[in-house]
Amino acid sequence: MESNLSNAFLLLIAGMSTVFFILFLVISCGNVLIRLVNSVELDVHEVPFSKIRNESLTSGKEAVIMAVVDILTQGKGKIEKIEKK
Repeated sequence: MESNLSNAFLLLIAGMSTVFFILFLVISCGNVLIRLVNSVELDVHEVPFSKIRNESLTSGKEAVIMAVVDILTQGKGKIEKIEKK
């Protein structure tokens, strides 16, 4: 009985230390990979903002909506998208 208990305890310690070591390696490799990727600088190509048009509205209605928003927000608001419900 004493031998079985000591063998079980030895297997427990060996298994837990192995899991701890493997998790330590995974975390260390992940941190190295993150630092390596963050050190690389890539060119960022910004896409200029293009006006979103909704074909279901006529240009007259669109102009009226833009004028109302411009008057109400005193020139600070901008319309990004117009949806018809």
